[in-house]
Amino acid sequence: CLLPTAGLVWAEAVGSPAGILKKGQWLMGGGGGGLLGRALTGNANATSYQLGHFRGYGLTDRLSLYGKIGGAYLEIDDPAVQTSTSPSSIHSFGAGILVSVGVKGRLWRSASQKWEWDGSVQYVDVRARHRGSNDGHWREWVGATSVARSFGRIKPYLGLKYSVIDVDAKYRENGRPLKQVAYEAETTVGPFFGTDVYFGDQEDVIINVETSYVNGTEVGVSVQYLF
Repeated sequence: CLLPTAGLVWAEAVGSPAGILKKGQWLMGGGGGGLLGRALTGNANATSYQLGHFRGYGLTDRLSLYGKIGGAYLEIDDPAVQTSTSPSSIHSFGAGILVSVGVKGRLWRSASQKWEWDGSVQYVDVRARHRGSNDGHWREWVGATSVARSFGRIKPYLGLKYSVIDVDAKYRENGRPLKQVAYEAETTVGPFFGTDVYFGDQEDVIINVETSYVNGTEVGVSVQYLF
């Protein structure tokens, strides 16, 4: 969720439990990704793309705080919403502002430090508002847990996340109100997996790739720096 990595919106990349920061340590980076068709109530589907900057801080050696700000693009395919000017059921909400905050904690680590288990909570808020066109407000809570295993500088991980979504959409045609719809996610639980790859003498540059599936595929890539 925003957690040592940040790549996706709806939901954010969860990140590796091996990436939890030390006390007083900072992380900064950037990333982007996409959600390719998340099923919503009412036979609707959401697609989104995002790009943003994120920061992290180690509150303790076992607990880290993360935040992100960026831009997001959202469109919803809803056959129940039709306009007189277009036969398409895909409706764009244009660019919006993304804000995300989260906490991530280490639940267990093996004596060899090769195996790690974590838990995290994240909130994601996206607002796409434009005068005379469609307005959208996306709110999501994500809880996740994952296990990672280190192989030198490569640290793959696998986990499960629980995602609760509420979307308020206001549709307009030619600048006039057309329809207002409240959506929720059809499915709330799904798996995710990814890997961190560490570079540099101090292993302070990290590339992360992550994908997940919660009734829709999500992919993301990020680059981050520890200091």
